Amino acid sequence: MLFKPYELVWDCCCDHGLLGMSLLDTAHARKLVFVDVLANQMRKLESSLREDFPLAKYNWHVRCGDIRNIVVPKINSQLFIIAGVGGDQTVDFINSLSISAADTMFDILICSVHGSYFVRESLIDNGFSLIDEKIILDKNKIYEGIYASRNSGKTIANTGYSMWNWKDQDHQRYWSRLVGHYAQRARNEPEKFRAIVEKYEALKCELLGQLK
Repeated sequence: MLFKPYELVWDCCCDHGLLGMSLLDTAHARKLVFVDVLANQMRKLESSLREDFPLAKYNWHVRCGDIRNIVVPKINSQLFIIAGVGGDQTVDFINSLSISAADTMFDILICSVHGSYFVRESLIDNGFSLIDEKIILDKNKIYEGIYASRNSGKTIANTGYSMWNWKDQDHQRYWSRLVGHYAQRARNEPEKFRAIVEKYEALKCELLGQLK
């Protein structure tokens, strides 16, 4: 989904660091910071990086800590990647980064495990706009990739919009899963979740109308 290189890329909650390594390998990051709270894993990652991405050729840094404690540098060409974590944690990270860097422009690439609706709401509330979005099928699981910026861009839809292709059965299956989840939640918390179901239903009507 990335279309340009960045001076600085943060691979947050990086685990084994495979995503960040791929960006080093394709020169999408002039400097890459790997961040995670797992001390043992980060020591293993640093050892692997020293062997496969020698510092004489590649610019990287391993940081063991919580991304909520990052002091965001004033570099306009930087990207934060948050992938593979839950929706609530992703929202927490978005909010803390936005507070830390209130006057700094940066891009963000997100692929949360669940809760994309509330992740999108957080991006909207924190002044982000859309660069790109995609529905991603991986190992029979479906995720949303959301690429956003604090610079100018398209309006973010809390249900997603440009990523949907109603001719694709995987997209239909993903829509059904989302609506089923929020409809179940609406039984106990109608004031919070009924409106979300209605928005996804309206999205479906619009997508079907485009096929006529």
